[in-house]
Formats: sequence, C-alpha cells, structure tokens
Amino acid sequence: MSRLFESFGDDADEAELPIVPLAEAEALDGGLSADVGTTSLLDDSPFGEPLALESDVADDRDDDVRASLLPHEYEIPDFEKDEREVAAYEDAQKRHLRQAIASAETAIHASFKAKRDQLVHELKSARLLEDERRATAMVTTRQYANAYPMHVDKRGIKPPGFWENLFSFGRAGRLYRAAAIATEALEQLRTGMRKRDEQLGALESQMSRALHLKEESIKKAMETAAGIAEFHNRPEVAGLYKRVQRIKKERADYAKRLERGEVSSEEQRDRAISEHKLTLATLPLMGAIIAKVARFGTLSYFQLRDLEKKESLLSYDPRLDPLRNSVFDVYAVAGTVAAKLKRNDNGTAFRVADHFKACWRNQEKAEELYGQHRAALREDRGLPAMKPRDEAEAEIIDRLAALASMVDGGQAHDQRQAATNGSPTTLHP
Repeated sequence: MSRLFESFGDDADEAELPIVPLAEAEALDGGLSADVGTTSLLDDSPFGEPLALESDVADDRDDDVRASLLPHEYEIPDFEKDEREVAAYEDAQKRHLRQAIASAETAIHASFKAKRDQLVHELKSARLLEDERRATAMVTTRQYANAYPMHVDKRGIKPPGFWENLFSFGRAGRLYRAAAIATEALEQLRTGMRKRDEQLGALESQMSRALHLKEESIKKAMETAAGIAEFHNRPEVAGLYKRVQRIKKERADYAKRLERGEVSSEEQRDRAISEHKLTLATLPLMGAIIAKVARFGTLSYFQLRDLEKKESLLSYDPRLDPLRNSVFDVYAVAGTVAAKLKRNDNGTAFRVADHFKACWRNQEKAEELYGQHRAALREDRGLPAMKPRDEAEAEIIDRLAALASMVDGGQAHDQRQAATNGSPTTLHP
C-alpha cells in the first residue's frame, strides 16, 4: 500500500501524454492528401454519396454517451422550473384556503362578539335593576313581617289566614301580595342573570366549535368540482393552473412511454440528470465515493458523491468495482490526472463512514444512510463496460482503474496472508 500513495500522491511523478509535433502532424496530413490531389475524402462519390471512413462508422455505432450532445427527437423538461411552477400552484391553493378560512373566522368572531356584547349589556342592566328589586323586596317583606311576623321566616313568606285577612279588611292580603310579587320578580331577575352568565361562559367553546366546523366545511367545499373550478377561474391562478396541467400531462405521458418501452436509454439518463441535478464527472473529485450504480436502460454509470454532496455520473467500468468501499481523490497535476485514496490529516485512512459523517452532521442520519450504502455495495457488479464519453473521462477511469487494481491486489494479499496464518481477514469500510 505504500507504493499506492507513492504512485498516486500529491508529489508523485505523473506520466505525460505523447505529444505529436505540429510539423509532423502537418506532414502527415499532407501525406494523406497527396495521393488524392484536389479531391477530398469527403467529396461526393460517383454514386452521389460521400465516402465514409470505417472509423467514423465505428464511432457512430459505439458512441452511446455522446448521443446526448447531439440534437434529440425528445425534449428534456426543466425540472427546476417545473418544481417552482408546481410549488407556486400549491402555495396559491394554500393561500386561497387560508384566506377563505380567515374571512370565515372574522365573520364568526364578529358574530360572537355581538352576542358577547349583548349578554354583557344585559348583565350590566340586570345588576342595576337587581339593586332596585332587592330594595323593593326587602321593604315589602319587612312591612309584611312587621304586621304578621308569624308568616315570615328564613324559608320565606307565607300567606295570611282567612280571618286575618278578613279582620284587617284585606290589608294582610295586600301586604303579602306586594312582598310575594317583589320577591318573585327579584328571583326571576337573578335566574335570568345566572343563565346569561352561563351563556357568556359557553360562548368561548361554542365559538371554537363553530370555527372548527366552518374550517372543515370550507376544506370540503374546496375539494368539490365547483370549489376547484372557482379556484382555477381566479385571474391570478388560471395561467398557473394551465402550466401545471401541462407539466402533469408531460410526466404522465412519459410514464406511459416508459411502461411501453418507448423511452430510449439516453432520454432516461438525460431526464435523470435534469431531475436530480446530476452532472457528468469532471475534475476535481475530492473525497468521492461510489454512492451507487445508476442504470438507465442499457446505460450504466457510477454515481459519485463528493464531500460537498455533489453527485456526478462516471461511465461504468467493472475495473472500478473494488473502489466501492473506498474514498478517493481525482485531480489534475502538471497537465495530467492523478488518483489516490483519501487520508486524514494525521495520515489515517479516510473511511466511507467518515464520508457520511462529513456530509451529514446529524449522526443518526449519517449512520442510517451508511447502513443503506453498505447493504447496496454488492449490487450491480460486473456489468458491461461503458465507452467513455471523451478522452478526459477515459483518463479519469484509467487512473481510478489503476488505483482499484492496487486496492484489490492489496486485499487479496492480506487474505492470502490471513489464510496462511489461520486468522480471519477483516475489511474495514
């Protein structure tokens, strides 16, 4: 492993690509055109068709990745813009619902405030009247008690006897009726006051229930055809709704085409790149891991993720499979590409678990995602190699393949040594 970091370290000597001098290139080009004179290989042939080089035919047949750079018969949606449109539509729905509920709540609060004010006014008037009726009841009861004390006690007043009323020429009856009427009027007033106190206390719970029922009814009305149509006919929503309908229709049509097998691998890939904000792998890749293998029809890519949580696609090559459990750096040095395993500042190995901890500060989330990553390490291995999209990607893949061969070779050596010593080999993430 020491040779690994000597070969791919920051200070390692990198092999330079062969450079063809300009004079040789021009001489070679002149040699190719010398035999044909003024006629170019791309001139029309006697049969009316341009001559095609065999290498051009092979490139057209094998170039799966570069096809996305040419004009397509399909159109890739702008998912970021579409998400903004859908979010704006959903926000408009929420605002409309909140406004309807707020208007209803305002009306309910106003109604209950009127009821509360009415009850409070009645209670104030009753309290003023209570003092007057209590004084009247006390005076009439005292007059009756002074004349006929045996008919007044703590339990109330009793009517006078027949002879008492007769011998008093009806005075006893008049005193009794005055006291009874005043007492009954006072009791009726107090009963009414108690009822209004209860009503005032129950207003708060009644208002809460009314608000809840009104909110539920508004939500249900918004879900009806009439409610939805009324919302969509609003001037500020009509245009937005049409755009959202086009987005939903496009996604539904794509799902149907995908189910029928009418979507090309290139369209699946380009759509995923746009939807998930992926990029094609370019230098540098610092602290990167192979997050998973992304498959789009017949196309396969390593989906890499660096320490900034940026994800990119690298054409699949089975030679890189040993790096699935490693963290690596790929960068340019002196005009060429270098690759090495990432290490901590103190020289210890930077593990895949450390990558997840660095990307997700939440410890529980990092452990959960790392467990899922470990479970998927053995999936989609040994697939056919993809042709690199260009020379730059080919060089990245070659450097990583060399690194992978050294990592894999080191593990094989450790396993053989462990088998010889009779001890199990532990592979650390």
